Amino acid sequence: MRATTHPVPTTRAALVLGATGLALTGSLAGVAPGAHAEDPGAGSTTHEVGRVLECTGSWLRRPVIATVYENRGLLNEVVVQVGDGPREVSAAVTRERRFVRDGRVRARLDLDGRTARLSGTVARNGQRSTVHEEYDDAGEHVVVDGVHRGLDTDLALVWRGRGTSLDCTGFAYDLQVTRTPA
Repeated sequence: MRATTHPVPTTRAALVLGATGLALTGSLAGVAPGAHAEDPGAGSTTHEVGRVLECTGSWLRRPVIATVYENRGLLNEVVVQVGDGPREVSAAVTRERRFVRDGRVRARLDLDGRTARLSGTVARNGQRSTVHEEYDDAGEHVVVDGVHRGLDTDLALVWRGRGTSLDCTGFAYDLQVTRTPA
């Protein structure tokens, strides 16, 4: 199934990007040009490029949630959850190498003792949209400037010998993130 998406992130995708990516930028970011690390008023600026895919589906009538998050140079992560409540199983895999290469998604996870495979295609779609956000987070003022671009996706999950197609939304991003003490 082909899903056409728009460059507006979903709430969950935005939380993944904000919680995972921006949390890491604080610990991995370099010092902004012209600033000194020992200067308490100095900020940090990072250039972040990657993709966020958020997928849902149903595997044997159990809900599926899968998220692919890539931030080149910082973190690449895939999270898969099958079921909810007492029958819920989930797994995550984090690595330096990207999961999306040449328009193909390939990820393997150990899900409840069995290998789960998330695979399919991703292609850029539509116009780029400008992003500008300012907010305070953990005692820092964060300014995000850049672009998002929608993605077309066609992904599937195979686990325990059975597969299911997934409905996904996603976007690629190219952002300049500046953090300064609030």
